Amino acid sequence: MKKLTQTLVAIAALSGVAAAQAATQSITVNSNVIANAKVGNGVLDLTKFDATLGTLQSVKVELFSSFTPTLKVENLSTSSGSTIVASASEKLVMSAATGTLVVLQGSVSNTFVEAAFDGSANYAGLSGATYAPGATLFSNSAMFSDAATLALFSGAGYLHADLVGTATSAFNGTSGNTKSLSVTAFNGYANVTYTYAQPVPEPETYAMLLAGLGLMGVVARRRKSV
Repeated sequence: MKKLTQTLVAIAALSGVAAAQAATQSITVNSNVIANAKVGNGVLDLTKFDATLGTLQSVKVELFSSFTPTLKVENLSTSSGSTIVASASEKLVMSAATGTLVVLQGSVSNTFVEAAFDGSANYAGLSGATYAPGATLFSNSAMFSDAATLALFSGAGYLHADLVGTATSAFNGTSGNTKSLSVTAFNGYANVTYTYAQPVPEPETYAMLLAGLGLMGVVARRRKSV
């Protein structure tokens, strides 16, 4: 009787665990890279969610870009120095059939303090300079759980998302007589994280299994006592 009671307690415990554990899992897939997103808009390909893994609950879309600007200035005023504030910005828009998924924006800036024109407009010397900070990584993300987006990202094959990139720059100098040049380059890529509920056996399945094991134990003890 004691063993049977222990078995019934185990059945109840496992049934409760099974009910509480509709445990979620996640998987992340990466896209290709659009190398020159400013000049050549492209398409990001992302592997869709395999519905045989479970029930898709949410989709997190992350967009990344490595922004590499070069800002050049020259003070052309021969009578005074100039403080020049320069900036360069990027914008990436990732969209699909349901509309815009993620918008990514990033910018860098620098303040130049240049002497009066030194006679050579070469973005160097006393009156000119170049600012090239190297690559800066920008990112942005969005989470979706609506039915339309979940359906869009589910199935076989790839989701093809459009990526459009633009760049802008601005130069403002106190002398009002400056020469400037902005050269920007940036790529674009994305990843998607699928969060889903994995199928788990029903509590009744555990209960039936343990009940069977308990019955077998009782029968075995009876045979042994005989």
